[in-house]
Amino acid sequence: MIVLWLAVGYRVPEPDSAHGVLADVYRLAHAAGLIAVGIAVSVAAYILGVIATRLGLSATYAVGAALRRTAIAPITPGHQREVQANKALVYVAVSRLAERFSHDAAFRSQLLDQLMADPPADLPDRAKAEWEHLALAHRWTRHWVVRRVVDAETLADQLKADSYNIILRLRGSSDPLALEHNRLDSEADFRIAMFAPLAAACVVLAIRWSPWCLLALPFLITLIYVGVAARTEAEQGIAAALAAGQVNDPSLARLDTIPIPLRAGGSTVIASDSAADTPDQGDPDDTLATPG
Repeated sequence: MIVLWLAVGYRVPEPDSAHGVLADVYRLAHAAGLIAVGIAVSVAAYILGVIATRLGLSATYAVGAALRRTAIAPITPGHQREVQANKALVYVAVSRLAERFSHDAAFRSQLLDQLMADPPADLPDRAKAEWEHLALAHRWTRHWVVRRVVDAETLADQLKADSYNIILRLRGSSDPLALEHNRLDSEADFRIAMFAPLAAACVVLAIRWSPWCLLALPFLITLIYVGVAARTEAEQGIAAALAAGQVNDPSLARLDTIPIPLRAGGSTVIASDSAADTPDQGDPDDTLATPG
């Protein structure tokens, strides 16, 4: 409303020279008093804010999506958010499959067979039994084997498609994680939505006052970056809860039984009907137990 007033307020005639509908508005405001006018302006600001916020967010997201299809995509905040969110979900999928690797003998055997079919060129040759011993003894080796063999990006896309349902389930259970996600998501919306009206104010002031006001635009763009950062933090919080087992999500639980896509040849691992009781040997030094 301030931007609108700066843009067209000087064209509004004074009460003494107003006529028609505008004169009626002046008389109504005088009769109602300052308190009633303040309430009316507040309601108008709320309604305008609801509409402007949604339009501003939609326009900002549309511009961001268009920029991500150009050469400057790597420096856009949306691109960074996608990269971080995908990394987090890939880690969630790999962690879950690493657990399956520990107790599902058939799954473990097929992953190791795939590793033997395409052995790492930068590491010394090892027999399947050696890789199995190392992977069962060291958590990070299990992660490395799963990450190398499994098409974790495809699994991350599936988890990403179900992320909205995950949030709804958390909200339904009144989980504190849902409250934290909502707080960060609301902060993100507020920061991003503030960019459009403040940028409009800079443009109006540049036209009516001084072009130097446009120098504030690059600083206002940081609102988008910090807003997207808050949303990224919210998504990473959900991913961390999934990885830690704090969220019992059906999409993640399915990774314990469904066929898993592999990297080579588009083949899939066929889930076994029974799992061997192979105990985890622990992770004494918590390091990647690969040669070197």
